[in-house]
Amino acid sequence: MLAKEWNDFLNLIPRLRKRMHETSKQNKLKGSSAHYTPAQIDCLYTIATRPDWRMSDLADRLQVSAGSLTTMVNRLIEAGVVDRTRSQLDRRVVMVKLNEAGEDLVQANRQKFVLNLQQLMRDLTPEDRARLSEAMGIVVDILAKIV
Repeated sequence: MLAKEWNDFLNLIPRLRKRMHETSKQNKLKGSSAHYTPAQIDCLYTIATRPDWRMSDLADRLQVSAGSLTTMVNRLIEAGVVDRTRSQLDRRVVMVKLNEAGEDLVQANRQKFVLNLQQLMRDLTPEDRARLSEAMGIVVDILAKIV
């Protein structure tokens, strides 16, 4: 039914990520010397969706092994953007959350993403931008019902 449309959409994602990465390199944030991998950024964005996460739940959400997540979280802790604690209810459970620096980083990255996207879309006609905005709103509404 929607197989062709999904296939076309999925084929565009790597190309869009590449263009966004190229644009991002051209528009580096001043004073931002730290480099985060795309997986670390995905992890930070996911952590930002809740006040705190159990490591096991975060691994499930990101679809990575516990060992891979531990390595990633350790690097984010070393970078000073994530804090790790033990649950007060069950000391065996490890919790992670963004600290203030992590929240600032996520906010800055979101702003940078929007600026990069605006730069990529500057050559679109106003009609195409309006159509894209409407289509994205529809896609977000529908996908929010299933994920």
